[in-house]
Amino acid sequence: MPSTPPRRPLRLNRPPSGGIGLEWLQSLLASRTSEALHARVLAGLLHGLKGVEQALLWVKDGHRRFQLVAAEGLPAGLVRGLEGVSEAALRGRYGSQGWPESSLQEEEPHPLRVLLGERLPPGLSQVNRSGAVLTLPITAEDEVWVVVQLWALEARALGPEARGWAAEYLGQAGPVLREFHLRERAERQALWLAAINALLRAPREQALEVTLQDALEEITRLSGAEGARLVLLEEGVRSLAQAGWGAGVPVEAAIGPQLVKLAQRGEQVSIPHYELYPGHQAELVKAGLRSLFLLPIQRETQEGAALLLFSTRTPWLPDAQTQALLLDMAAAIGVVRREWTLQRELAWAAYTDPLTGLGNRRAFERDLAHLSAKNYGRTVVLVLLDLDGFKGINDTYGHVHADHVLIRLGGALRAKARAGDRAYRLGGDEFALIIEGPQSLNPARTAERYRALFEEVRVSDSEYLRASLGYAVLQDVTELNQLWREADDAMYRDKAMRRTQTPLFALPQGRASVLQVLSTPLARVARRLGYAAGLLPEELEALMAACFVLEQKQQEIEPLELSEGEQRAAARILSFLGARWDGHSMPGVKGEHIPKTARILALASELVKLLRPARGHPLPLEEALRQVEVSAGSRFDPGLVELLLRLKNELGLEDSAA
Repeated sequence: MPSTPPRRPLRLNRPPSGGIGLEWLQSLLASRTSEALHARVLAGLLHGLKGVEQALLWVKDGHRRFQLVAAEGLPAGLVRGLEGVSEAALRGRYGSQGWPESSLQEEEPHPLRVLLGERLPPGLSQVNRSGAVLTLPITAEDEVWVVVQLWALEARALGPEARGWAAEYLGQAGPVLREFHLRERAERQALWLAAINALLRAPREQALEVTLQDALEEITRLSGAEGARLVLLEEGVRSLAQAGWGAGVPVEAAIGPQLVKLAQRGEQVSIPHYELYPGHQAELVKAGLRSLFLLPIQRETQEGAALLLFSTRTPWLPDAQTQALLLDMAAAIGVVRREWTLQRELAWAAYTDPLTGLGNRRAFERDLAHLSAKNYGRTVVLVLLDLDGFKGINDTYGHVHADHVLIRLGGALRAKARAGDRAYRLGGDEFALIIEGPQSLNPARTAERYRALFEEVRVSDSEYLRASLGYAVLQDVTELNQLWREADDAMYRDKAMRRTQTPLFALPQGRASVLQVLSTPLARVARRLGYAAGLLPEELEALMAACFVLEQKQQEIEPLELSEGEQRAAARILSFLGARWDGHSMPGVKGEHIPKTARILALASELVKLLRPARGHPLPLEEALRQVEVSAGSRFDPGLVELLLRLKNELGLEDSAA
């Protein structure tokens, strides 16, 4: 096959000389896109070379492959549907001695017929004839990156004069092509980097699925694909997020076991002709699927995942630059998923009781605060429950058994709570529920159903949990602190009734126990300390009577007639008020052991005075507690002070005493 002798390839660093007018170069520079520039370059060749019917422009994509990016003299749309060819196949037409500057083949089949063979789309009658082919490689940085092929029916149309003109023309157009190529690569990279940055900076409070879908939409747009999915590769293939074409089509079914193994090994998978793939799914081909590209996401501790890009075009694959940028995007998706997983785990740990799986005190306070932001036409009920005698369960069966009881209780609440109701463990053996329902909701009946649920939990073969309960309805109160306080007071009154079946003191007919009715700040603090310190029911009654007598002297409270027994018990406790906790400061009783009820009243009274002084400014709770703590061991029982500090964190002392 006759050909011209090989010469050195065209180089972009050679200064342009004559052959093309300045006006034509300016028109090339005025091109807005590479497609327009490629078309103008080839149109200029056909215009300047009489008898040349077709011109092809191949550009290397970075994987030792050349992609046909422009074709003049052939049907419009041909370029988009053709597959690239390897550098070896393109260069093989000239022998194995490297790229020549140009090569002319006479009586040569059409270059597309030679290079694509059976992959050539049907219906292209223009490529069935033989003719003359002039191939002109263009080099940049010692590498051929563009190849132009000219095709004519007659070899004389590509004679020496025509070849010289074409070489000079491309020598001057080449730098413009290179400038556009580098500029567009930089612009594409900037767009991808912006998409990656947007993904990494997406607000973490936004749902992960929304963030991933936004990223997939950008991937689809920038890669030229028609659809994209993020798929998980563990225990079958399933889509985590999707964008673009394929909604309602199970595209993930195209990834069979063999492709899963390749992806799990970190290998990219390219299937430009899915309908020819041996493992193709006929229903997906029928739906229009034609090309696939699978890119694994680097795996660390989470399940295997991959990016799946697909198209209804044959063939379609992302070019080398896009594949490299997709690697960066896949890495960013991996980072976001790991951060989101970590954030979810941290949020779970921050707002979940680890033993029961219920919300913890922090979650309860957060959700309670959010209630005020809602527009209610519904009934909202706060329920507090406290396990009766749970300390005895610990003492009798041990802490491990008691923990298992709490675990079973948490599981029962999670499984059987009404839809929308939220359950919390506030600490120790105290629990809470926030219940929302229609205005027809019966708060008492709903609360009692939860008490029944608590009391279905078995402690031993013959013993079940018991729980005291109190509730308050949001529409009955104006402040959330008051809602909590009323439910808390109701729960402690219920506990008192359950613990003092037979009152120690003879009460006036029809009058409730002072333990049940007194709910002043002093009484609440003293009662909580008393319960936590293990006072007997009669001791609690006496302590509440002392609180009533003390507060009756200091402020106006609801009148209450104390029984003779209550008065005597209150007088005995009050007789020790102002003494050191160990009795050493009292004349005549040196060494006498001060009753625990008196020590509790002294401590509670001092704290309430600091929080609500008769004169001066009230102290913040932390400062009041600090001042009380300073007197531990001198004025106040150090054990009770320590208990008080613990109750502040676990039982909401600030709301009770403030």
